[in-house]
Amino acid sequence: MKKFMLLIQTILLTLLMGFAAWYSNFDDKTSLGSSLKDAGGSHIINAGFVCLDKVYNSELMAPYDILQHTVYRDPKNYVNCFIVTPDGEPFTSSEGITIIPHYSFDNAPPIDILIIPSTENSMEIDLKNRRYMEWLGQTIPSADYVMSLCDGAFPLAAGGALNGRTATTFPGDRDAFKKMFPEIDVRYDVNFVVDGKYITAVGGALSYEPALYLVEKLYSRENAERTAQGLVIDWDLANIPHLVVGKATARQ
Repeated sequence: MKKFMLLIQTILLTLLMGFAAWYSNFDDKTSLGSSLKDAGGSHIINAGFVCLDKVYNSELMAPYDILQHTVYRDPKNYVNCFIVTPDGEPFTSSEGITIIPHYSFDNAPPIDILIIPSTENSMEIDLKNRRYMEWLGQTIPSADYVMSLCDGAFPLAAGGALNGRTATTFPGDRDAFKKMFPEIDVRYDVNFVVDGKYITAVGGALSYEPALYLVEKLYSRENAERTAQGLVIDWDLANIPHLVVGKATARQ
């Protein structure tokens, strides 16, 4: 009986030691792209584009194109793009395109990069959309990067995320932005601003610029240049009017 009990104890001890070794190697730290890492060495970063009805095509499609094309540079290290809406149902862009989202607020995977495109209603009605604003309030703090395009800066700022920071928005709405959010240093002279993890941009046809900046930051200048070439874009960050807060070399 004593030998049997000793055998059982030995087996249990072995199992516990094995579990301890496995657990010590388990990476539970929060890091960019941790949501989709796998044993094969892949590093896939989740980029969630949060949309409402009447989103503008350019602010959604331009950064989506740029980030999605990173898979062609390295199929094991790229940005996984998807669209999230409150209910996961098809919606219509401002220009009349029907779009089918990938997820709803209820089943969206963890988001490493949150992108907030502008809609026709970003300055008023969207700010009163309780479910939308609450979801942003829950998602913004956990994202590694948050990018707004055009008037997407309004819902981003409404929750206080940009208080005490520098930002920009659609040129024609900068005065309204400054009046609505006096705690923000609004820039009138650049295409996009990077302040910590927040990237705010003017939007429109220039919506590809902050996305290419992020590709260059996450991967390399060569990666960004090749991604731009694949979309027939002449990319040179040094020639783009932008501001990286705290970086004296940023072009303005």
